[in-house]
Amino acid sequence: MTRWSKWLFLLTMAAPPSVALAQQGTGVVTGRVTQSGSGQPIPAAQVQIVGTTLGGLTNDQGRFTIRAVPARGVTVRVLRVGYGEQSRAVTVPANGTATVDFTLNVVSVTLTPVVVSTATGEQRSVEIGNSVSQINAAKVTETEPIRSVEDLLNAHAAGVVVTTGTQTGTGSRIRIRGQSSLNLSNDPIYVIDGIRMTSNLGSNAFGTGGSNASRTGDINPDEIESIEVVKGPSAATLYGTDAANGVVVITTKKGRAGPARWTVYGESGLLTDQNTYPYNYTIAGHTATSSAYRECTLPQLSTKACIMDSLRVYAAAHDPDATPIGNGDRYQTGAQLSGGNEVLRYFLSGEREGETGTLTLPTFERQRLDSLGLAIPDYTSRPNNLAKNTFRMNLNATVNPKLDLSLQSGFINLAQRYTLESNATAGLGSHLFGGPGYEGNCNVAVTPATPCHGYRAWTPAYTWSEKVGQKVNRFIASADANWRPFTWNLTHVTVGNDLTDRVDDDLRLRGQGPPLSATYRDGYKGDGRADIRNTTVNITSSATFTPKPWLNTRTSIGTNYVNFQQDQNIAEGQNLPPGAQTATAGANPTVTEATTLQKTLGFFVEEAVALNDRLFLTGALRSDQNSAFGTNFQRVIYPKASVSWLASQEGFFPKADWFNSLRLRFAYGASGVQPGPNDALRTFSATAVRSGATDIPAVTNNLLGNADLKPERSAEFEGGFEAKFFNNRLGLDFTAYQRKTRDALIAAIVAPSAGTGATTVRRNLGAIRNQGLELLANAQLVDQRVFGWDVSVNASTNSNKLLSLGGTPRQILTERQVVENYPLYGWWARPITSYIDKNGDGILTYNADPNLNEVFVGDTAEFRGYTQPRHLVTLTNGFEFLNRRLRLQSLLDYRGGYKAYNNTERIRCVSRNNCAGLMNPGSSLEEQAAVVATRDHPAKTLDGFFEDGTFLKLREMTLSYTLPQAFASRIRSRSAALVLTGRNLATWTKYRGVDPENDYTVTGGGDAPSDFQTVGPATYWIARISLGF
Repeated sequence: MTRWSKWLFLLTMAAPPSVALAQQGTGVVTGRVTQSGSGQPIPAAQVQIVGTTLGGLTNDQGRFTIRAVPARGVTVRVLRVGYGEQSRAVTVPANGTATVDFTLNVVSVTLTPVVVSTATGEQRSVEIGNSVSQINAAKVTETEPIRSVEDLLNAHAAGVVVTTGTQTGTGSRIRIRGQSSLNLSNDPIYVIDGIRMTSNLGSNAFGTGGSNASRTGDINPDEIESIEVVKGPSAATLYGTDAANGVVVITTKKGRAGPARWTVYGESGLLTDQNTYPYNYTIAGHTATSSAYRECTLPQLSTKACIMDSLRVYAAAHDPDATPIGNGDRYQTGAQLSGGNEVLRYFLSGEREGETGTLTLPTFERQRLDSLGLAIPDYTSRPNNLAKNTFRMNLNATVNPKLDLSLQSGFINLAQRYTLESNATAGLGSHLFGGPGYEGNCNVAVTPATPCHGYRAWTPAYTWSEKVGQKVNRFIASADANWRPFTWNLTHVTVGNDLTDRVDDDLRLRGQGPPLSATYRDGYKGDGRADIRNTTVNITSSATFTPKPWLNTRTSIGTNYVNFQQDQNIAEGQNLPPGAQTATAGANPTVTEATTLQKTLGFFVEEAVALNDRLFLTGALRSDQNSAFGTNFQRVIYPKASVSWLASQEGFFPKADWFNSLRLRFAYGASGVQPGPNDALRTFSATAVRSGATDIPAVTNNLLGNADLKPERSAEFEGGFEAKFFNNRLGLDFTAYQRKTRDALIAAIVAPSAGTGATTVRRNLGAIRNQGLELLANAQLVDQRVFGWDVSVNASTNSNKLLSLGGTPRQILTERQVVENYPLYGWWARPITSYIDKNGDGILTYNADPNLNEVFVGDTAEFRGYTQPRHLVTLTNGFEFLNRRLRLQSLLDYRGGYKAYNNTERIRCVSRNNCAGLMNPGSSLEEQAAVVATRDHPAKTLDGFFEDGTFLKLREMTLSYTLPQAFASRIRSRSAALVLTGRNLATWTKYRGVDPENDYTVTGGGDAPSDFQTVGPATYWIARISLGF
């Protein structure tokens, strides 16, 4: 049968099977895979019949059986992470069985996964030309303090930046290889068990003024087997529109053939706050003509407008009776069951997790409420809390040698509550960071009045009497079918849905809450309900063809359909009667509804060619249609090409003991980011107009829309190598990439004559370049039975540049500008060029007379730095003792090459009048210059608050101990392990704020981080025990 006649059969489903193939017959290949030296069985090794679609996994005894193998000479290949690949030839008799056993050698270091998931199925990593980072989630969750998918990604993959909200249960901003879009999302997409996963940031109806929930955080990391990070368009082409920012591919755990195995685990942890919070300063003084008390500033002291009597220093965060920061706690308990036989395998799991953040009602508040005989609700006592239940059932069935079926299903039940924070005036941060340098500053403006205790206008009990929470029921299910009608063909079908039912709640009972306005304490109830559906259908058919022993090809065709829909209704009621808790009870009710639709239909074809099993060529095309495209733009085409060459397997490659292997790889690919769901549409607003004595309904122009709107299209070149040295004890993986985005959406100005209220319309005008380097190095420095030492380094650097705004003017914002030939989202300000204390009094002042002026500012705004880290380095050190049963591991995380916006200090200096640079005579001239330049200088520049954000953080420290088998046997367990871990243990930085990672905008979808009145991240101390039965 020729190659094209095979495909003709596939497409028409009418041609009969090959007579030659039928006469050839089939047989069975069986065998066992063991470890060299010890003879221990190797479970979960991948066994493949080269040049066919046949294969499987070894069971717990290392045994495998592959049926319906062509009766001829075949090559059997075995792959397993941590072991060297091995292939053996065997002749399969018709209607008989061929037995072939493998003994694999342990590899000291592993750079890349042996098998990766792609849009067309699983492939050996050596066959693809682009870089893919794989995280062994099953192993990491056993030995590190992992709470979420974001924790798994953070500091575990080169080129990936994760910034997480500081409240328990909030989401994260994730960037892969930087930013490449100005007006659209820079977030990656997520695929779980083959289907698109909902990953909305800020997924709630009522904001907190800071970080909000993210649907990515719902996923239980203990259920995950592995995560693959597909970086950029060169790798993500076949994932289509919306994949240009990278793809996070999540694979959950599966059962293996063998007896039932239980894993029971539990953990308990303590959350502490080790951050250093600023003190509040107030200069107490008087004037030369009056001894009456007044509060002064440093410039007033220098000009003699005020005479200092004393420096008053206080901060509620440092007062044990007034601090709202205490200790939190977390717990987790779960069980997993897996096993089965060759026909049916299963994985079942259930888990309960709870966490309470570090925010706690201050002692003085508890005493006040107790003295009044008032009960303290849980949401006031501990405003930040999470409780989550997760369940999973994965089934894999081998119906017959030609058909495999699988079902993956997971259910999540989540309840969490947050406090108002950061940019919410009613929130905690505004008052914690905003008070003066003394405790008896004011009384809260309520009846009866209560003391402020050093808080700016009210105390935490008032903020935390407003309950903001969310409940989620989420069901993710997918079904797969692998059909092999012939040994050369595999058709794969995946159908699934990610369904989320979300209920958001915001309750402020009448007479409660802070006195933010005259009506704020009249009562409010908000009830938001959302139904979120993400439906996926994937169909792929691949055919392999081996016309020559040295030539193997695989042709794949497929289609992909994704349908995202969110329906949301919000009911709100203001001015509640006493005791009322429903929106309908409000004297002023309002109702809103919204629907979001996004649909993508794609078709793709891919051709992969292998020459001598060491040179691999791949080419592909994908065509997409999307509901967000303009009506005049119907489809987009994305190409892909890659080369992977195992150069060290060529006969001419020099043989040396110190140089073991070399692979060269190159890739090119394109992908896109779809416009917003309604960007292409012309919209109208409903209104009422007066006609005579009555109002009649009418509409007015709202947005003009754009019928020619296209996706932003990114094309990327990537090249690199992988090499191993010194008997495979040192491995290097290097990648260089350059991405160019064209048709970038720009907010073009609309002429007033257009007759619409909109001032801009989105058009495909811009161009952006993004480039960088990535390096992964693994080394086994010591490899002895009694002691081992391994080191891993992940490093990357990234830069971007806005090449064109399409003829539109630069965009000028308060602290940022969008300017051609400069980076996206850069900080811009008129620079502080110099400062000098001319009169030697230790205080800087501004004077319009340049001879008297002490702080000098440039005439025009300049680029001051990147807003996010460009240079990333993580160093993992592992030491093993006691015959490898005891392991001590540390993870250091370095981030640099950017400026952090200390917006907290900015508002303290400009508005709260309590910062060191304004009020503390002992402050540095640098701090004072920042204050003078923004308060007193006509430039009002923010330059002094764009600080060097470079930091080195001891991200994790872990001590794990596998108990001796004799001890495990005493408690009737198969295995037992104890893990002690810590996270966010120490930070070294020149940044003067709470923490350079603080950012209240992480779930806002933007790329302009701001440390604004935000409590710092918690430190976690966790003990975990795992038992296997």
